[in-house]
Amino acid sequence: MLRPSWTQIPWRIVHVTWWGMALAVGGGWTARVEAQPAKEVVEPKSGLARLMSFQQLANLIEKSDAMTPLRILDARPREQYDQGHLPGAVWVDPKAVEEMSQKPGALTNREVWEHWLAPLGISPETLVVVVDDHRQLDAARIWWLLTYLGVGQVALLDGNHTLWVERGLPVTRDVPQVEPWPFKVRFRKERLADREQVRRLLDGELREAMILDARSAQEFAGKTIRSKRGGHIPGACHLEWSNFVDQSGRFLSRDDIRTKLASVGLKPGSKVVSHCQSGGRAAVVAFAAELVGHPTQNYYLGWSDWGNAQDTPIDSETYPPDLDPQPLSQPPTKPPTP
Repeated sequence: MLRPSWTQIPWRIVHVTWWGMALAVGGGWTARVEAQPAKEVVEPKSGLARLMSFQQLANLIEKSDAMTPLRILDARPREQYDQGHLPGAVWVDPKAVEEMSQKPGALTNREVWEHWLAPLGISPETLVVVVDDHRQLDAARIWWLLTYLGVGQVALLDGNHTLWVERGLPVTRDVPQVEPWPFKVRFRKERLADREQVRRLLDGELREAMILDARSAQEFAGKTIRSKRGGHIPGACHLEWSNFVDQSGRFLSRDDIRTKLASVGLKPGSKVVSHCQSGGRAAVVAFAAELVGHPTQNYYLGWSDWGNAQDTPIDSETYPPDLDPQPLSQPPTKPPTP
């Protein structure tokens, strides 16, 4: 008998626990959901990083009702979504999000993001769960953006869509009818870093934080150049995003995440500024760091901004082979674009 309890979620309407959850012989889920009186929301130590297991999501899908509004976002390519997706899942396009974010001023334009959010039907009480099939690269991008826009409850599914199917959990081709919701964007500005803030950090004008470069070792060393200039931000530590997620999209245990972060000198509870080329890989690192109690900022425009500027300082010494972190498993066959 499994007795999990996801108590780190700050529910706004009810507090839900899962007791007596069991996997029946026929593969179906049986559960009892106990609703308790609403409590004051207390931000957990993991900040806005929430990880949901297959068991928890399967239970929510089965028992979802108006008291616990659920919105599953599927960040895979549209053709894959059309072939089958989690029940109730709504398709979201991470490539469109990436392109929108790159436009000048987009990350501070409320109208743009309110227009994007409305068709997703996300209200202030909605629990959002994001899934992909790209080792969390696309899902983490959506997670970070939603938390930045002020959505209160956003989780990543701990495992990808392929693993969900392999476990025999339900999928459908039915496309849900979603009633648009006029979500009012309230930027969490403390979650976003920009070029000027990073400059001031390097100059010692801002509170000390560690810059974590989530790109590949080749990009960090300036051997692979994806902007006008290659290399890395002076003083940045290299810790590639793939260190935190396995091939099935499952995150390391919290103890193992702490070990990875400590390996580059990060002290418990200290601030992290993550970056990559354009926000996606940095979002994976930000999620992992927040999961173990580190406040984070995502320099979302990352090297597409820093490496294309003419006056930003850059280091490009060869990355020592003996310090090159090895991924948990082979990287995806298609190189990540974030």
